[in-house]
Amino acid sequence: MVKAVIDTGLTGYLALPTPTISSLGLPWIFRDISTLRDDSAVVFDIYRAILIWDGNLQVGDVVASEADPLTGMRLLYGFKVEIDAVEGGRVMLQAL
Repeated sequence: MVKAVIDTGLTGYLALPTPTISSLGLPWIFRDISTLRDDSAVVFDIYRAILIWDGNLQVGDVVASEADPLTGMRLLYGFKVEIDAVEGGRVMLQAL
Protein backbone atom coordinates (compact mmCIF):
# COMPACT_ATOMS: atom_id res chain seq x y z
CA MET A 1 0.00 0.00 0.00
CA VAL A 2 1.19 3.51 -0.83
CA LYS A 3 -0.13 6.52 1.07
CA ALA A 4 -0.60 9.58 -1.14
CA VAL A 5 -1.66 13.21 -0.84
CA ILE A 6 -4.68 14.34 -2.88
CA ASP A 7 -3.58 16.74 -5.62
CA THR A 8 -6.56 18.39 -7.35
CA GLY A 9 -4.17 19.75 -9.99
CA LEU A 10 -3.10 16.26 -11.04
CA THR A 11 -5.53 15.12 -13.72
CA GLY A 12 -4.17 11.56 -13.92
CA TYR A 13 -4.35 8.62 -11.52
CA LEU A 14 -1.16 8.75 -9.44
CA ALA A 15 2.26 10.33 -9.21
CA LEU A 16 4.93 8.25 -7.49
CA PRO A 17 8.63 8.78 -6.76
CA THR A 18 10.91 7.07 -9.28
CA PRO A 19 12.42 4.73 -6.63
CA THR A 20 8.91 3.50 -5.73
CA ILE A 21 8.10 2.88 -9.39
CA SER A 22 11.37 0.94 -9.77
CA SER A 23 10.74 -1.14 -6.65
CA LEU A 24 7.25 -2.05 -7.95
CA GLY A 25 8.66 -3.00 -11.36
CA LEU A 26 6.09 -0.90 -13.23
CA PRO A 27 6.48 -0.98 -17.02
CA TRP A 28 7.35 2.28 -18.80
CA ILE A 29 4.64 3.31 -21.31
CA PHE A 30 5.51 6.73 -22.75
CA ARG A 31 6.88 10.20 -22.07
CA ASP A 32 4.52 13.19 -21.78
CA ILE A 33 4.82 16.96 -21.43
CA SER A 34 2.75 18.79 -18.84
CA THR A 35 2.38 22.44 -18.01
CA LEU A 36 2.78 23.28 -14.34
CA ARG A 37 0.93 25.97 -12.42
CA ASP A 38 3.76 28.44 -13.10
CA ASP A 39 3.37 27.80 -16.88
CA SER A 40 6.66 25.91 -17.10
CA ALA A 41 6.73 22.76 -19.21
CA VAL A 42 8.03 19.54 -17.69
CA VAL A 43 8.64 16.14 -19.30
CA PHE A 44 7.34 13.17 -17.30
CA ASP A 45 7.80 9.43 -17.76
CA ILE A 46 4.53 7.52 -17.56
CA TYR A 47 4.26 3.95 -16.26
CA ARG A 48 1.35 1.47 -16.13
CA ALA A 49 0.04 -0.02 -12.90
CA ILE A 50 -2.75 -2.24 -11.71
CA LEU A 51 -4.31 -0.41 -8.77
CA ILE A 52 -6.61 -1.66 -6.04
CA TRP A 53 -9.00 1.24 -5.40
CA ASP A 54 -12.11 0.91 -3.24
CA GLY A 55 -11.71 -2.87 -3.41
CA ASN A 56 -11.64 -2.95 -7.22
CA LEU A 57 -8.81 -3.52 -9.67
CA GLN A 58 -8.11 -0.68 -12.12
CA VAL A 59 -5.44 -0.20 -14.73
CA GLY A 60 -4.02 3.31 -14.57
CA ASP A 61 -1.10 5.45 -15.60
CA VAL A 62 1.45 6.54 -13.01
CA VAL A 63 3.52 9.70 -13.44
CA ALA A 64 7.15 9.49 -12.29
CA SER A 65 7.89 12.33 -9.89
CA GLU A 66 10.51 13.29 -7.36
CA ALA A 67 7.79 14.57 -5.01
CA ASP A 68 5.81 12.62 -2.41
CA PRO A 69 3.13 10.24 -3.77
CA LEU A 70 0.07 12.08 -5.13
CA THR A 71 -3.48 10.91 -5.85
CA GLY A 72 -4.92 12.53 -8.96
CA MET A 73 -8.47 13.44 -9.91
CA ARG A 74 -8.85 10.59 -12.38
CA LEU A 75 -8.59 8.12 -9.50
CA LEU A 76 -11.04 10.18 -7.42
CA TYR A 77 -13.64 10.36 -10.21
CA GLY A 78 -16.93 8.98 -8.91
CA PHE A 79 -16.18 9.84 -5.28
CA LYS A 80 -17.34 12.55 -2.94
CA VAL A 81 -14.30 14.13 -1.27
CA GLU A 82 -14.66 15.94 2.06
CA ILE A 83 -11.66 17.70 3.57
CA ASP A 84 -11.28 19.32 6.98
CA ALA A 85 -8.90 22.04 5.83
CA VAL A 86 -6.82 22.31 9.02
CA GLU A 87 -3.45 20.88 10.04
CA GLY A 88 -3.95 17.13 10.47
CA GLY A 89 -7.55 17.46 9.25
CA ARG A 90 -9.65 14.52 8.24
CA VAL A 91 -10.15 13.50 4.59
CA MET A 92 -13.16 11.35 3.75
CA LEU A 93 -13.95 9.66 0.45
CA GLN A 94 -17.37 8.23 -0.38
CA ALA A 95 -18.27 6.41 -3.58
CA LEU A 96 -21.08 8.13 -5.45
